[in-house]
Amino acid sequence: MAYEEIKEQIKSYPLSLILGQFMALKKQGTNSFVGLCPFHSDSNPSLSVNDQKGIFKCFVCGVGGDAISFVSKKNNIPYKEALKVSAQILGLSIEELNKEKPKNPKIELAFRVLNVATKIYRKIALQGTMDFKKFKEARKLADSSIETFQIGYASHQQSISYYLDSIPEPERKNALQAALDMGLIKPNQRGAGYYDMFRDRVIFPIHDHSGQVRGFSSRAVLKDQIPKYLNSSDSFIFHKGSILFGFFNAKNHIRQKDRVIVVEGNMDVIMMHQHSFYETVATMGIALSEQSVKLLSNLTTKIYLAMDSDPAGIKAMNKINATFLQRGILTRFIDFNPAKDPDEFLVNHGRLALEERIEKSPFYLDYLIDQIIPAKIPDNLHQKLELLKQVFQLIAPLEENLLATERLLDAAKRLQLKSDTTSILDDYRSHLKGAKPKVFELPRLNEKNKNENEVEETSDVEKNILDSPVLAQPLHEKNQTPLLKGESHLLATLLTHPECLEDVIVEEILAYVMHDEVKNIIRWLMRIYKEIDEREYINIVSGELFSEVYNEEINSIASEALLKFSGNRLNDKVKARLLKDLKAKMQLEILKEKRNDFKLLQQKSTSTEEIDFYMSEITKIDRELHNLKQNPSTSK
Repeated sequence: MAYEEIKEQIKSYPLSLILGQFMALKKQGTNSFVGLCPFHSDSNPSLSVNDQKGIFKCFVCGVGGDAISFVSKKNNIPYKEALKVSAQILGLSIEELNKEKPKNPKIELAFRVLNVATKIYRKIALQGTMDFKKFKEARKLADSSIETFQIGYASHQQSISYYLDSIPEPERKNALQAALDMGLIKPNQRGAGYYDMFRDRVIFPIHDHSGQVRGFSSRAVLKDQIPKYLNSSDSFIFHKGSILFGFFNAKNHIRQKDRVIVVEGNMDVIMMHQHSFYETVATMGIALSEQSVKLLSNLTTKIYLAMDSDPAGIKAMNKINATFLQRGILTRFIDFNPAKDPDEFLVNHGRLALEERIEKSPFYLDYLIDQIIPAKIPDNLHQKLELLKQVFQLIAPLEENLLATERLLDAAKRLQLKSDTTSILDDYRSHLKGAKPKVFELPRLNEKNKNENEVEETSDVEKNILDSPVLAQPLHEKNQTPLLKGESHLLATLLTHPECLEDVIVEEILAYVMHDEVKNIIRWLMRIYKEIDEREYINIVSGELFSEVYNEEINSIASEALLKFSGNRLNDKVKARLLKDLKAKMQLEILKEKRNDFKLLQQKSTSTEEIDFYMSEITKIDRELHNLKQNPSTSK
């Protein structure tokens, strides 16, 4: 309740009071201001601020939202943290927000066990165990690094099991179960009791992003000890995909330096921090989770990949690079040769040499393209085209972003291909569609002339094609795909003219909306519009859409639409015409996409039957498109 109350209090103040803390605003009208947009290189004030509606919008880069979303974007901080900053600017009390939530006893007990285990491992290390001393000297570990990362040592003496046995009942049973669930101990195979999971190992506590230990990573120190690395398994308290090793220590430095260096191992992170590269984190596997990618890209767009130079490291960098490319972010690549990893490079060459490598680091995508294109270009056209296809695969995550097409055309030029630009780009688009088939789950186009009780016979060829796994793939992945042009227009129109939501035709239009978020927002609007006072409309809608839930594309559409909202209702005639036009546009867009899908599948067909089938489907779609264009008012 406190969260929503403070949010409403912030909205009751003029938006310009908060934005004015971050940028110069010039008054323009009674409740409006303009200023240089801080989210792109702006020389002519393009960011508009409307105090009456509590919305800002840049009409050049498209960014928009309310006060809290502005602070979140400007400071690269989570929405809830931005809410606190906004409240502090206005002098509002945030005591309620800082109150602790009810605690889960199982999780709290697990935290206590983990914290005590960390202290036990630390104490053993500080006692001067010979194996730990040897490791420390061999890896040139500074005492400050051991302290910062709370590095410890697990002896062979079953220290954790002894500690758990010392806990008095009735808490001992729960503590033992928590330790078992977290993988700290294992039951003895013979007889009663337990034994420690980590023995004769250097221990690296894994902290979550707020500093709480969630698990451990360990390294063997004895000769022929297997496995060399042993980590906590996923449990109710630990999910390795959601944690970046070292992030708790690095997060403020990432903001300050506006860059992050991603390495592969715990010691790489520790040695990088030891040499003042505090903005370094490590993956907890060979890839970054979507959650970690979002976390880092919200802090900075300058991502440096610094993995080991072995095949596993290269594989990891390829995966991570592709994930960031899908967000339109080009990563850079730090080459450690002749060293195998950052730890070895720093020990042998030092900090200044690594800083020089970082400054000269190429974009990883460019590095990979350079690896494909040989110094001596082959004369054979087929070989050249095969090399270009490899470039297609590399840049495909960027789709048709300018960052992709520029590199594609440059690669074609370097390969001495004589094809014109249009042909190369058309081939690339075909490649994209082949890699990600777009098939809509629409009714068959001739079904409008059929009786609902009729059963259409399907040929064997048609069954095989329609049942193929290629056609089973959806066009859009949930919450990740950009909106189609028609979907953006539909959402903007309904936000600006919510009275249209009362018409039954909106349900028919929703059948053509493929983007889950757009569909959910429209259904939510249909529910709340019946229940609210129209004077509350902007406040309620902005409160829902300008949050951490929706991406910038939704924020941008909503901010522009709400700025246009006047509260003046369209008359029934205009409203009916507007909705028919919206429906027709959605149908046209969907049918065109479906036609492109069948065209692509026809080009890939290997049998006459398949080719004829797809040609028949394309002809049906062409007929429907023709009818729709000739008489859109009759569309269903």
